[in-house]
Amino acid sequence: MRMYSKRIRILIGVVFIVCVVGGVMVFQSTYAKSTTNQSHTNSSNYHSSNYPENEHGQTYGSAEEATSVEMLPDLIHAGSVNGIKGYLLKIDYLGEPGDVPLYNVYGKTIIGSFHIGAKNMNYPKNKNGKTYGSSADATSPETEPELISAIGVDGTAGYVLKKALDGELPKSPEEAIAIQNSRSPGGRDIPLYDVDGETVIGVFHVGGK
Repeated sequence: MRMYSKRIRILIGVVFIVCVVGGVMVFQSTYAKSTTNQSHTNSSNYHSSNYPENEHGQTYGSAEEATSVEMLPDLIHAGSVNGIKGYLLKIDYLGEPGDVPLYNVYGKTIIGSFHIGAKNMNYPKNKNGKTYGSSADATSPETEPELISAIGVDGTAGYVLKKALDGELPKSPEEAIAIQNSRSPGGRDIPLYDVDGETVIGVFHVGGK
């Protein structure tokens, strides 16, 4: 009888321990899932708070606002076409160098094309503190150097000011049309500089034939 009672007590003790251990494991699992979900939600909210979303749920904006590749928006601003902002798909932006489609803010309609250059963001600076180099190495118009390498009308290699090359930027579709209509069909000439950005060494022709 004593042996039987002892076995009962041992069995009850084992069952109690199993229940306690099982309860702890269930609690830890539930807590871990809750923490993971909360972390994921917070991360998603943080990402979406950085950029607005279009009607298709795609985030859009400038790559300059992202602190890492993971934080880049789905559609990355890469210039304008006739006053309409153009965007690159993230997959194209991070892809191999070459020409890729330029979309409107809804990510569906192609409004032009954009050349993806090598991802070189470390442009050197001249003695005046201005960056210089090839625009093909920029990841977006915003990251182009202040002095862009160019070949003058007489074959001289030099640099043009980015702001001179871009010209007047329209603020609306109507203004874009007005600027386009006011431009000479033959294009325009801008100064070609030495690397210092001050010494004029030639002329660079923009637009026209």
